[in-house]
Amino acid sequence: MVIKKLLDEFDEEIIKAYVQKNSEYYLLKWRLMAETYSKTSWNWAAFLLGGWWMVYRKMYLYTFLLLLSSLITWIPILGWIVGLAIWIGIGLFGNYIYGQHVYKKLKELSLIAKNEEELRTLALQKGGTSVIAVIILIVLVLIFEILLILMMSASNSSGW
Repeated sequence: MVIKKLLDEFDEEIIKAYVQKNSEYYLLKWRLMAETYSKTSWNWAAFLLGGWWMVYRKMYLYTFLLLLSSLITWIPILGWIVGLAIWIGIGLFGNYIYGQHVYKKLKELSLIAKNEEELRTLALQKGGTSVIAVIILIVLVLIFEILLILMMSASNSSGW
């Protein structure tokens, strides 16, 4: 299990350096998950904010995949069911997904770092959260929505 490997292979101080904000919360959740061999652990921020939480936590690939999967939510009824399942799934598996992300990133950084102190410094630089990424995502979503509205109004006015 990735969460167990994260806790076994990396010192808690290194994990805290990467996670930064709310590191105690995540460590507590991950310890419980490792003890019970569970991949589920409720995360209210992940549930309520979904992709916004993911991009805030610098999980850009997961954010992209979530945005891509959200295209199916435009299909009536089926889209709502899938959207609800995704929403609940992020709440249930958010801590696990984030733990996987942290493990992968710390593994990558440990290959670069010459020692534990350099790993800690790299973790502080590369980890943490990003409000700027959230703002960029908001702008991109707004641009996408505006373009979509313009395309729809253009197709409606041309008689399609």
